[in-house]
Amino acid sequence: MLVNATPTSVEEYNFLIKGYKIQVESGLDMKKGYYFEDVGVHEIGDYHFTIKNLMREQTLELAGILIITYSPTTGITYYTGIPINNPKLLDQYAQDISKWHGGMQKSYSYLIAAYLSTGFYNQHKAR
Repeated sequence: MLVNATPTSVEEYNFLIKGYKIQVESGLDMKKGYYFEDVGVHEIGDYHFTIKNLMREQTLELAGILIITYSPTTGITYYTGIPINNPKLLDQYAQDISKWHGGMQKSYSYLIAAYLSTGFYNQHKAR
């Protein structure tokens, strides 16, 4: 399903899944032309999730969604990018999360479903 929005570019997607981590670890400035909107922080199961919207400064458009998942059990942090309106990158996203183990997939699915249901409810209520 596509939305009426400018697609996430490969460069933007790579920033979400790789570049943001490098930026934070190296103390670099934010990627030029973009900013993040903090969406929420959640603990579900054994995982901590931080959600941020990557926004384009000039157009104020959503470029993609960054979900940072931390597992206190393993000490590993995962950087997941949800692309907007780009089927090829959406396939890559689906392949990436399909590699996660059951507990992490379950918690992540719960998180995504909670956000989707809230969004759909609010959209329906606004009619």
